[in-house]
Order: sequence, then C-alpha cells, then structure tokens
Amino acid sequence: MTIAQTFFAGYSPLAQTRLNVEGIAQLGVRAIFRASPRATTRDILGQLERRDRIVLMLLDGKRTIQDVARLVHRNELEIARTLVHLLECGYVEFLGSEGQVPQS
Repeated sequence: MTIAQTFFAGYSPLAQTRLNVEGIAQLGVRAIFRASPRATTRDILGQLERRDRIVLMLLDGKRTIQDVARLVHRNELEIARTLVHLLECGYVEFLGSEGQVPQS
C-alpha cells in the first residue's frame, strides 16, 4: 500500500469537490496539487498552522508531493496528512500526476 493510499483512501471529499480519491492514491508521491486562490488570502493563511501554510504555499500546480516533502525536509507521509487536511478545507485542488499536468 502506498503512502497516498493510506491517507487518501479514507478521505471523504466535500459535496462540491469532484475528486477521484482512488486515482490520487494510485499516483502516490507523483500527485500534483495547486492551492486555491481563496486559500492564499491573508485571513486563511493566518488561520493555518505554520507547517500547513508552508506546504500550501509550495503547491503551485507543478510540484509533486515528493518535491514538496524534499523542500520542507519532511517525509511524504507527513505531506500526505497535511494534504488531506487542506483538501477537507477546500484549500487545494488535485491536478493530476507528473507528466499529465501541462506545464505553463
């Protein structure tokens, strides 16, 4: 079982979020997310724990879970836990996996 399967399999998305959790789990550390514009407002950022805020700011739609883990000197499991929390809050969106997301 991959790290992502462990954490994303139990994730229950909000009604408005259309997210294929099984697909994300299969992508594992290659999954790519982007912070939603509303999540980067001063009010929202001020409510987040410092560690969560750092991860959120690194989710630029280009970096994988593995990239973020390497940048913040944490393991992928910790990043996956943070992502579950951010997904539940509606602060991030799943874009695909490395190689699937068009580079802009």
